[in-house]
Amino acid sequence: MKLLARVLLSFSSAVLIAPPAAAQRFDAPPVAPAGAAPNQTIPARDAQGRYATPNRDLSRDEASWHVRAALNVAALGCRDEAERETVASYNRLLRAQRESLAAADAGVKSSYRARHGAGWEDVHDRQMTRVYNFFAQPPAHDGFCRAAREVLARAETVEPVQFADFAAEALPRLEAPFTDFYRGYETYRVAYASWQRGDAPPVAMASADTASRQLSALVP
Repeated sequence: MKLLARVLLSFSSAVLIAPPAAAQRFDAPPVAPAGAAPNQTIPARDAQGRYATPNRDLSRDEASWHVRAALNVAALGCRDEAERETVASYNRLLRAQRESLAAADAGVKSSYRARHGAGWEDVHDRQMTRVYNFFAQPPAHDGFCRAAREVLARAETVEPVQFADFAAEALPRLEAPFTDFYRGYETYRVAYASWQRGDAPPVAMASADTASRQLSALVP
């Protein structure tokens, strides 16, 4: 019993000593999500905490046209087991919403003319390129294709007069896979910075009571 008391006293008075700051690390670094590059650029957040994507603060016409652009990207880029139906659904949407989409396109161009004057076409082209590139980002490809199929399926029952309202609700659904990726990438950045500093989660120490029960089973 004296031996047990000495062992328990030594165990309960032990302190956790942090390793030297320059200690070599043997654990693997965190990996960027969805196969993204370690130096991937993602949009900054605005004052409301929203990512500064090309889909912020749009008019009704712009929202409708961005939905059309997103679904065009899906029809061209979602090459999976459902690609034939995706293309067919997109073509049906273009036929069913021909007038509402034409009105949205005209409204967007009119707005650009009013805001940018003689150079409106160049500004419009740059913005549309930005929109298409946004929806074509590879890390969110699979989630985006799923969202696009869901939006196309719901669009089958939308009347032209309702399309602008439908687009306002559909656009966040189409954007969500990308903002989800951005949040995951921010988490990765924090974890990678912590790994570079050599931070480690605290080591759980056994309590004196636990140690007593463990050692009593070993010491006669």
